[in-house]
Amino acid sequence: MGGAANATIRLHQALLTLGINSHFLTLGKCNRNIPQKHIFQKEEPPISLPKVIKKSLKIRLGLESPHDFHYQQDMLLGGESKGGGFYFPDTLDDLTQSPIYQIADLIHLHWVAGWLDYPSFFRLNQSHWGDKPIVWTLHDLNPFSGGLHYAMGTPIDESSMGHFIQNPQTKLQKVHNRNLKIKEQSLQSIKKISIVSPSLWLQKQSQKSLLFAKYENYCIHNGLNTNIFKPYPKELIRNILGLENKKTLLFIADDIDNIYKGFGLLVKALTLIGNTVDYQYVVLGRDSKNILKSFPNIKHFGFVQDEQFIALIYSVADAFVLPSLMDNFPNTMIESICCGTPVITFSTGGIPEAIIHTQNGLICDKPDADLLAQMLIDFYNDKYQFDREMIAIESAKKYSSIEQAKQYISIYDSLL
Repeated sequence: MGGAANATIRLHQALLTLGINSHFLTLGKCNRNIPQKHIFQKEEPPISLPKVIKKSLKIRLGLESPHDFHYQQDMLLGGESKGGGFYFPDTLDDLTQSPIYQIADLIHLHWVAGWLDYPSFFRLNQSHWGDKPIVWTLHDLNPFSGGLHYAMGTPIDESSMGHFIQNPQTKLQKVHNRNLKIKEQSLQSIKKISIVSPSLWLQKQSQKSLLFAKYENYCIHNGLNTNIFKPYPKELIRNILGLENKKTLLFIADDIDNIYKGFGLLVKALTLIGNTVDYQYVVLGRDSKNILKSFPNIKHFGFVQDEQFIALIYSVADAFVLPSLMDNFPNTMIESICCGTPVITFSTGGIPEAIIHTQNGLICDKPDADLLAQMLIDFYNDKYQFDREMIAIESAKKYSSIEQAKQYISIYDSLL
């Protein structure tokens, strides 16, 4: 689930279309219709009376914690704020036990935080399985950081994410250093890895990091199925969905309350706008905290995974608002412009690599509610004009998943 999963599934499907025997291995259950999909089967250690007695004795003697492995990891952080999430590099899973791993010629890692065990995976891949070449697509900074995905909201700044922190003061900084050391040792003798970033912004971060500076670093933007994400008749779909035929803004996120997606800042901007404009608002995503209940003029379609329906929703909107405070190369951004819908957004992460101000969207220089509010007012008053058909045509050329897959195949060929 989520943006990284969507990007991975689309690439997998495009590789299959091009004749690559791609298999998709995931940790958790997935109810999406994905060809050649496999669920990782965890090995559960057998429970025996001698093991129970031995464990109980160690606990009584104070030699071992009564709590499980993951609890002990969390205790290292002592409840300190972890921003948008934190993952350790040492887990209890051995990916090399998967039959589909064992028959593969090449391993392509994606978002594997909290699943990939750095110490065992890279050692076993090299020593037991013929040193299978690895391609690793980054979806955030976690693979080369000490555990964080992004630095925002933590005592670690962005420039320190991929490096040891000198004189660490907080628990988070100390655990960051501890985890980074484990990753460094795990990758010390590993040579056959190619790193791919969906944005130049993330590629630069990776190239400067302690772990990945020694590897080949590429930038390949995310792709999608342009036979699905394309313009559809706006007025017709509005009528079908029961929407009014007036200026419409769209917001999409898997979880509306995700701090990185910036919905709170959008709400501030809409409050500043007040009744000066008569927008219609459409929202897709989970609203687990009932944030939307105080906005009666919002049409909420809930959490949706059907790509065809999502493409139709983009087409009913006059603009897609992407107020991300931190992002890599969001799928929603390219989904929108491939449907011909301009994007109103901030200059964060890899967003400016796809959104060109006044051509296929509008960019605020920084995340700011006042700037966003003024831009939304200007857009409503037709200060900016966009050629939706041209936006869709140009975007389809750049962000086809087939073209993206061809770039990956070139990397595969070079490694094999």
